[in-house]
Amino acid sequence: MSEPVLLYGVGAAKAGTSWFYRALHGHPDCALPAVKEAHYWDTFEPGARDRQLGVFRRQLGEFRAAAAQARAEGGRDWLAANMERRVQAMEGLIAVLAGDRSGDRAYLDWLARGPGGQGLAGRRLVADMTPAYALLPAATLGRMAATSTRALFVYLVRDPLSRLWSHVRMQAGRQLQAGETLARKANGILWRILHRGHETHVLARGDYPATHARLSAALPAGRLRVEYCERLFTEAGQRDMAEFLGIGYHPADGAQPAHEGPRVAMRDDLAAQAVRFLADHYAWAARTLGPLPRAWQDNLALASRYGA
Repeated sequence: MSEPVLLYGVGAAKAGTSWFYRALHGHPDCALPAVKEAHYWDTFEPGARDRQLGVFRRQLGEFRAAAAQARAEGGRDWLAANMERRVQAMEGLIAVLAGDRSGDRAYLDWLARGPGGQGLAGRRLVADMTPAYALLPAATLGRMAATSTRALFVYLVRDPLSRLWSHVRMQAGRQLQAGETLARKANGILWRILHRGHETHVLARGDYPATHARLSAALPAGRLRVEYCERLFTEAGQRDMAEFLGIGYHPADGAQPAHEGPRVAMRDDLAAQAVRFLADHYAWAARTLGPLPRAWQDNLALASRYGA
């Protein structure tokens, strides 16, 4: 059997990467680790590595506790087994990040263990789905491509307004103080992004033109697929993606994004301002990827509906 495809899911944040991970995790041709985001390529700097190791060690404790509770309660062996797979994957990943990283062999070996540590027998694809990789410099992206002659990259893009609002809602939930409502907090953050230049990382994580430029400059021809996440929810989109990845078509269930968070109304005036603020993203997509999906067109119309 030939070497499996090594897929890097490099973002964008809040643009369907968790849904994509789950779809591939359930695909018979794929062997994805039980931990979605490895954060290997964005943690070579000691400070970033130590922060990520702290996050991973806390998650490892949560996985162990969940597995123990499921076993103690009885009748939930499936959940315990799932948590134990996560424990095993996280223990291995922590060892990789904390160990000698002068080469990438330990990381690649970790990916090759597959879910539950059973290896890659009969599998045609492994993957590291870490949206934060979209922020990496071209030199690092090039090094990632060099890890395998079969390394491929997928960059998912979502309607810019919807992606921004999803990210803002996530930030609002994290920053919510006693006495505040999520709607007021989220709309306040969006106003500050548009009018004060705050929360610049939120915009950077969804800067489609800039990320596409870095990816295109760093990667060999044919290694990158940029796709509307809305199209990936369709059969045609899934068939095209399967062909690019070199795997068989296997329908994924539903089109409900993962980690969508609570529904919160965005102010109409802010929505129109945000669409105008993001006009270059809509123009880039139409120019680079072709006709805009209906959700993109509907939100783009907000700019004219509520005044120029």
